[in-house]
Amino acid sequence: MTLHVVVTRRADADIHSIISWLANRSESGARSWFQALEATLDWLAENAGSCGLAPENDFFADEIRQHLFKTRRGRPYRLLFTIAGQQVRLLHVRGPGQDLVRPEQP
Repeated sequence: MTLHVVVTRRADADIHSIISWLANRSESGARSWFQALEATLDWLAENAGSCGLAPENDFFADEIRQHLFKTRRGRPYRLLFTIAGQQVRLLHVRGPGQDLVRPEQP
């Protein structure tokens, strides 16, 4: 069953931040990364239910899943998402070395 992937504002900000960082180093690298992300989102639409729980799942009420994808250079990125009905809601995109996402403190 194909699900609809929804990119949240937070995930969109993560994506733009990563692309900006990469583009400052290599325009072609940023393009390649974005193409890999798009292919991964297509994969998620078909296979999100097969992904395991993220370490962040322990910190939130909703079930948080993750999928890892790597660049051609082997750098891992994590997609954090929830599945709600027919939607995959992409919550965050985490790059190499980034800490776990935790609930915001008041």
